[in-house]
Amino acid sequence: MSTIKRFRRGLSRLKLSNIKRYIRRLSGKNTAIAISSQGTIPKVLTNTQHLFLRWNAERLNISLEESQKRYFASWSAISGGHSGSDYRSLNVLSHNVYQVLYGDTPQELYTSYAFYGPMHFLRMLSYAEPKWTSDDPIIVHLGDYSTVDIVDYGCGLAQRSRALASYLKETGKKVRLFLVDIPTIRKEFLLWLGTQAGIETTFLDCSSQTPMPELPKCDICFATEFFEHVYDPIRYFNHIHDALRQNGIIVTNVRDHQKEFMHVTPNLGAVRERIRLLEYQVIEEDQIFRKTSP
Repeated sequence: MSTIKRFRRGLSRLKLSNIKRYIRRLSGKNTAIAISSQGTIPKVLTNTQHLFLRWNAERLNISLEESQKRYFASWSAISGGHSGSDYRSLNVLSHNVYQVLYGDTPQELYTSYAFYGPMHFLRMLSYAEPKWTSDDPIIVHLGDYSTVDIVDYGCGLAQRSRALASYLKETGKKVRLFLVDIPTIRKEFLLWLGTQAGIETTFLDCSSQTPMPELPKCDICFATEFFEHVYDPIRYFNHIHDALRQNGIIVTNVRDHQKEFMHVTPNLGAVRERIRLLEYQVIEEDQIFRKTSP
């Protein structure tokens, strides 16, 4: 009997319930991944998803129709699509399986983010598009500014900072956007998005050689879901603090996080204390602060 036939016969003897039980044990959650059942295509696409379809068509030199077909096939391959709990469980499973090769130690972290980049990219594409309004405290704060420099540290797909930049541009302000992250497949897409939006966009690479690239002076810095992902969050916060102009705003989340893969510093009490000692004004508890000291 050939090797392929033996492999297929072995698969046919596996019970689906046993596979799901194994996945639950690996992920540490009492959830099942939808191995046999397919999902449906998304009913509505966000603006970022529409733009992704165009970018991916150009990147692969395929038609927009083919790009959409591929995206929908990927989305419907798992129940709930890229935004669902099953896809999150798949991410957890992948982290557990491949951490033998790509761990979250300081020496491995940058390589790991590059390896998991495509998987995280699809998840980030499913995020909701934020909406900015004239009565938002950040918009009010920036009301008299003619030029606004925005830094997004650990930007992901930068949905919030990109939306803010577009909103401010529409009000007649000059906006510059600086995106700071590990250069994965997202970098090319984000720079393309900046060109499409007519917003000056710069990507600052984070690497093992240069974990904290030099930052420009800025009026607002986004560092959301970021500090729990780095080993020395105080050092990173100080780096951002030095870049913020007087009265600059930092948008973040310094609540404690669940301990999991790549959440290497889930307890952010030291960052909260640092913010207090530097006498930042609290605009929104644990999330939005204004720099008041030089």
